[in-house]
Amino acid sequence: MIRMANRLTRWEQKRLQKKTEEAKRRGGVSASLFLENEMNALSDADCFFFSKSRLRPEGLLTVFFPDEEHAEITVAEFVPGKNAVSPLFLRALKECHRVGVNQIHTVRNPVYEFDFGKVDGVNFTYDWSEYMLCNEMCVLAAKEVRDAEQNFSIKKEASPEGDGTVRYALSVAGQEAAECRILPMDGGKQCYLFGLKTKEAFRRKGMATALLKAIAGDYVQYEGAIMRLQVSSRNEPAEHLYRKLGFRTEEQRDYFKTEVSDGK
Repeated sequence: MIRMANRLTRWEQKRLQKKTEEAKRRGGVSASLFLENEMNALSDADCFFFSKSRLRPEGLLTVFFPDEEHAEITVAEFVPGKNAVSPLFLRALKECHRVGVNQIHTVRNPVYEFDFGKVDGVNFTYDWSEYMLCNEMCVLAAKEVRDAEQNFSIKKEASPEGDGTVRYALSVAGQEAAECRILPMDGGKQCYLFGLKTKEAFRRKGMATALLKAIAGDYVQYEGAIMRLQVSSRNEPAEHLYRKLGFRTEEQRDYFKTEVSDGK
């Protein structure tokens, strides 16, 4: 049986929530940050399908449309051997084509593993990856910065949106050179970095390193403090920078171009 989100009963939602929580407990420590909460897809995703027996869910699939031309599919198979994936995929692809979307990717979710070979009539081709990277604040705080003789100044301010984030900006001689946002968590023992940008005139001069070093200085007081961030393999300069600074892969998800096989 395949249903859409707006057709799920409260009981069915609770059963699926229990299954997703069980799967997340088997995942990595940053799963709550890195992986989308599939139950939130009831409101965030445009499509939501699942296949179930009379008593329990067998599989779950969400389709997220980041824009009008692309779709991203995430799949979980809760009951191995039942092969709920194939009918879910074919239904989702049919829906994508119905609304005129043909550029489709399937996300290999590290919490929800399933066998691509079980999906009859669909071809998958690896395209790119996203990584959740992490690093210890003490490592970042100890990094040397090029052009250290320059007069850096750091400004930080709470986000006006009231979302709990803190904006950091690095300026040289009164001119803003780099910025990012930090979301502190767990009383300062963890933080999530996003939106790191360096203005073109200041690139390859150590500005991003100086900014991250300064941020780490604010958190290094917490023993074992960690910084996390998400980066795409398509953004080679950023990935190179983070890995050079000692960030390591904590979790990875791969994106595969998804197409219906000929004759299907």
